Amino acid sequence: MINSTDVVHAWHRAGNLTPVERLNLYAEALTASGPIDTYRPLDDAQEDRAILALYRVDRRHATIASLHQVPPLALSGYHQLLHDLARVGLGPGCETATKSPAEARAPAQAPT
Repeated sequence: MINSTDVVHAWHRAGNLTPVERLNLYAEALTASGPIDTYRPLDDAQEDRAILALYRVDRRHATIASLHQVPPLALSGYHQLLHDLARVGLGPGCETATKSPAEARAPAQAPT
């Protein structure tokens, strides 16, 4: 599995010039919302959840609804982070599609 340090290295390999400290925050947020795997196209809901995980680094209480109110240009940096990962063959895994950020952070419950 790819960890947050690997994600930061991938962003650097893709040419992202964001300071390492900032990339670490984004990487931790993205890996907390689900695994980072080999690249696969995301549907709209998956992309929204991945962008929301990144956006919450800067806007802690953001929701999907509030994210949809943000002008597209304001989200371009977050889209670029996902694009940079895709350029090196990585992307959010399928769990990002099925879990909200709150669910991703919640401990797993044993089956009853």
